[in-house]
Amino acid sequence: MSASLLLAPAGVVPASAAVPATTAAPDEETLTAASSSPQLAEAVTWAMSRARQHVQTGKHGPVNGNDSNPGTGEADYIPSYWAGYAHRTAFYSRDFVHQAAGGHLLGLEAENKSMLTAFAASANEARKWYPLWALNFDGSPYNVDYRSDTNFVREVPAVFELVQEAEEQYRWTGDADYLNDPVLWRYYTKAVTDFVALHDTQLRNGIAEGTGRGIFQGAASYNERSDHAVIEAGDGLASQYRAYLAYAYLAEQKGDAATAATFERKAAELKRYFEDEWGVTRDAWEYVRGRGPANEPYAGFGRENSVFYAVKEFIDAHDKRTWDYLEYLDRMYVEDRPPNIEATTYVPDALFNYGFDAQAWTWMKDIIAKLHLPHEVPTQGTNGDYPETSFTLVSQTVEGLAGVRPNAPEHAVSVRSHLPADIGWLDLDHIQVGAHDFGVRHDGTTKTVVKHNDGPQPLTVTVQFPGGWPKLKVDGTPVEPEYVHVNGRALSQVTLTVPVGRSVTVTTSGDVNPNRHGDLILTHPQDFALLSPANGATRVPATGATFTWQPAVNAREYHLRIARNAAMTDVVAEATVKEPTATIGSLDAGRTFYWEVTAVNPRTGQKLVAPGGQWRFRTMPTAVPDAPSPVGAYRVGNHVGVTWTASDGALTSTIYRAQAGSDDFTAIATDQTGTSYLDRGAAGGPYRYKVTSTNEVGEGPGTIAEEQAAPADGPVEYLSDRDWVSATAGWRTVQKDHAVSGNPIRINGTEYAKGIGTHANSEIVYDLEPADTRFVATVGIDDVQRNSPNASITFQVLADGKVVYDSGLMRAQPYSPPQRVELDILGIERLVLRVTDAGNTNNSDHADWADAKVIRLPGS
Repeated sequence: MSASLLLAPAGVVPASAAVPATTAAPDEETLTAASSSPQLAEAVTWAMSRARQHVQTGKHGPVNGNDSNPGTGEADYIPSYWAGYAHRTAFYSRDFVHQAAGGHLLGLEAENKSMLTAFAASANEARKWYPLWALNFDGSPYNVDYRSDTNFVREVPAVFELVQEAEEQYRWTGDADYLNDPVLWRYYTKAVTDFVALHDTQLRNGIAEGTGRGIFQGAASYNERSDHAVIEAGDGLASQYRAYLAYAYLAEQKGDAATAATFERKAAELKRYFEDEWGVTRDAWEYVRGRGPANEPYAGFGRENSVFYAVKEFIDAHDKRTWDYLEYLDRMYVEDRPPNIEATTYVPDALFNYGFDAQAWTWMKDIIAKLHLPHEVPTQGTNGDYPETSFTLVSQTVEGLAGVRPNAPEHAVSVRSHLPADIGWLDLDHIQVGAHDFGVRHDGTTKTVVKHNDGPQPLTVTVQFPGGWPKLKVDGTPVEPEYVHVNGRALSQVTLTVPVGRSVTVTTSGDVNPNRHGDLILTHPQDFALLSPANGATRVPATGATFTWQPAVNAREYHLRIARNAAMTDVVAEATVKEPTATIGSLDAGRTFYWEVTAVNPRTGQKLVAPGGQWRFRTMPTAVPDAPSPVGAYRVGNHVGVTWTASDGALTSTIYRAQAGSDDFTAIATDQTGTSYLDRGAAGGPYRYKVTSTNEVGEGPGTIAEEQAAPADGPVEYLSDRDWVSATAGWRTVQKDHAVSGNPIRINGTEYAKGIGTHANSEIVYDLEPADTRFVATVGIDDVQRNSPNASITFQVLADGKVVYDSGLMRAQPYSPPQRVELDILGIERLVLRVTDAGNTNNSDHADWADAKVIRLPGS
């Protein structure tokens, strides 16, 4: 099927275009939108029109089509719409669940139920209860992603997202089929029971795992480009949590209170396990995003496996770590923007959930501004042709900016303005919640009008405003608001009954006051901070140290903990106080400690933490530190590497040098905070070296070492265990301990547990350490392309900009055997691992730096 037979490319959405009063609507019961923001109004107009073009219901067309491949025949299409690449005749589970809310708002309820049921029906025992990843528009398996029942694309989060989507569609529609359809109910049940049990085989902690062997064998995460082949991922875990809650809700709606209680408890236990163990390492403030087969944690930014914590509202709104993390997500999507716009469409959802409204709108504007740009997959067309962009712009306007939360089974809805300062008003009409048709208009964040156009009975409407207001006015009459906290944000709300054909206007009254919320702890986690000792403080008295922090409104008490380690497990002192200050009688002198404070309100059960394991201080020592031990000095050419182990309580080290046989030492390096130093001016030796340690009291005695030749062997550190400065690849992303395909690294039949997998053209940059002496690796074309006539590459190593190794042309056919690389690197500051396409395009150029490692000086 050629691209020309598919949807026409979307037009550019210029920021300067004139805004229509409302969108063009096929009939009076179709969603309409108007706004004071021309950019928003035009984008929603475009999105509603573009999304409707993706509908395939009732059509007859090709199946298994893919770009220029016409497919394997033709068939009648089931109720469905495009969800995934627009050059493929298929809809994908990941895309569908993210598009379904927009689909409902556009009147595509039949399509949503049909597609969800088709995915549910595709899960069976032979597939270990995985649904298929992609289905043709006739509901059959899409052969690009399905080869057999043991060899098909599958990713853990999708299993659980389909369960949550059923709950969300039930809340939007009230359709009892979501409770009573036997195919759907079997799927929900198997997803939260048998699927978890079958895929919890390596760590055995109740979390469904991927295999770490690529998407055709089961991936833990939606992030197919991750630098680690995690077997448990943040997006899978957060989606499992939401599936448990969804199943509990659906069971409760069916009248099964016991099952509902069981899965509410399982969700709470999973969340607690994440907060206490799985999701935190105190040496990294950001949440763990994945774990490997040895339960090794991976922090840092992981795109989907990072952002889903907020998308699924999994992270604790009362933990300061969460608010730092949300700011981090906002920043990292700028610094490490995913090339596929699909991943970016999750960001507004995540930020709206926690009230980061201005930032969420900024990301919506960013997506709108890039709709006309080419998609990363050329045959896809523009970013606007990717169906997820149009569907999610609709849902993010209604659910995000307008804060609409449906409850069709209870004939109820809540609304909350998330409008940022640069959107004066937003007016939406003909929103369908069950059998009800209603509209909502927000003017800023202080006035909301809800009108009930049609329905079988009055509509229960909860109107929310951010902040604590003394009164709300309902059609001009003052009323007492109810005060609540939602995901860490204080809200004032009123619940009303609106008859059919009537509207209600609710406004705020008086001056907003964040303290007007009864017993709730009001202090926003971003504003609850430690004050003294300052982070990194030194010379803190070991006896009678005083600790202070900002008060938290309505906290009844504070719990101070002091520990010897950042994990806050080796606790040496604790205190519970009523005021935001405490004095600790005695601590060890000359030691580094970490501290945290928890604000507690026993009446509400709230706990607000700031910020565990992040703030450290050092007590004043009573004496200078002991001499370092051991100390070594190792010569390679005109360089000598000095290594040492500093004594307990040392802050810095000083390195001295003297001629062999002399005690006339001269300082050559001061204020060293590491454990190694490279003397680049060591020509003319031999020399002897002395290393001392210094603390706040002064400099201690030194340890002397005579220089000796560097040994052939030493401690080993794999480059895949280090952070690189940068890493680029011509296809996908550079992988640590896996080939670029996601499979194990394998060259000429030998499998390597450690190494770096990449693809021409590639550069991986490392800053070396003073004690790094040799670089060793085995290089070659990965066996996944062993029989490819196209694979042809060259490996190069650059040391401080100079090429010190060149493999020459290596090919898969005829086969070039692997080469061993062994280079002296002592004194080199920057190492670059380069792979070129040998001037013959980078088709099939899978390249491995197998067993890549540095040999270090003894004692380092």
